Amino acid sequence: MSDRSRESHKWITEELYKVHDVYGFRATMFVEWGFRPADVKRTTERIKVPGAVPKEWVRTAAQEEELAREAEAAGHRESAAEFYYRAALYYGPACGVIHQNSPRKLELYGKMVACYEKFTELFDEAPVERVEIPFENGKTIPGILQTVPGVENAPCVIVVPGMDTIKEYMPSPYHNHFRRRGIATLSIDGPGQGESNTRETWVTLDNFERAGSAAIDFLEGRPGIDASKVGVYGWSMGSYWGPRIAAHDGRLKACVGAMGVLLQKDDIFKRGKPAYRANYMYMSNIHDEDEFDAMAEKMTLEHLAGKINCPTLLVMGEFDELCPMEDADRLFDMLQCPKELWTYENETHTFGNRLPDFYLAVADWMHDALDGKIGAGHARRNFIAAR
Repeated sequence: MSDRSRESHKWITEELYKVHDVYGFRATMFVEWGFRPADVKRTTERIKVPGAVPKEWVRTAAQEEELAREAEAAGHRESAAEFYYRAALYYGPACGVIHQNSPRKLELYGKMVACYEKFTELFDEAPVERVEIPFENGKTIPGILQTVPGVENAPCVIVVPGMDTIKEYMPSPYHNHFRRRGIATLSIDGPGQGESNTRETWVTLDNFERAGSAAIDFLEGRPGIDASKVGVYGWSMGSYWGPRIAAHDGRLKACVGAMGVLLQKDDIFKRGKPAYRANYMYMSNIHDEDEFDAMAEKMTLEHLAGKINCPTLLVMGEFDELCPMEDADRLFDMLQCPKELWTYENETHTFGNRLPDFYLAVADWMHDALDGKIGAGHARRNFIAAR
């Protein structure tokens, strides 16, 4: 029987770490999420093999946490808030590579949550609130709500991270492109993601869209939110979950799926790096290879495209290694709603150095969509030339 986990190929990954800055390739993304460039540089330079990832990010997070405590003790509230925020972010990569609810994982996740809670207590620039969204079987979905100061009825975007990312990453409260445009954000760890994993709220084939509906229900009861203008923005695996929410719940008024993982999942789970498969098996609590492959075979938006009615934007790198452009083109053709497809020339899954441009552009598109400026019959492909 073949080793579908490909864990026996560990030596290949380790050799790549030694020769290339494999973990540092995400530096641009980290910086856009609020990680400080100098912190990313010094941390990733210490990482020479995959096993060092949690150790070195914990080292950096603990250093920031200590600086936060010192600043708080000295009465320097603003500095303490930012140091606690950085510490929470930096615990994230350490937690993300541990694909089981081990005592170490739960310890580190507890530290991350505690640091983020301290940040919300000390951050005075704009409202940031950890919230709990009622879900199924008495459970809740954890979220982070950022409302718009001085706006009584703000539109809101439900932000859905990818499978290797978490609600704390995006958008940064210090640089929230949506809020600057008068749009609130609700970032969630849906089933199988981040904090939900530590609570054993596993992802199934169809429960993420129900979590999305629960988030909309929650927003309908929140002051300061115009629940008639709610969109969803998902990236990476969130580009698959977000459209599932849109197909399931007609209350959504806009949908963005970026860094697509849209139709077949063979590229990510059979040909991508082994950690992708290992992580999703953990997220779904499916540890039998045959059972997992059977579920992955059904993970496609093909049968749902016709049920999406709101304006929808797909955004891809021209050479995405996890989802070929052919899949994006096929899904775009299937969509019957107002739609756009943006392709960044020469970019791969993470858009590389185009992220600073992309985040501004997607915030503008979402603003226009929620404002009703993208009408019926709209269909546009946009090839964005390399810089």
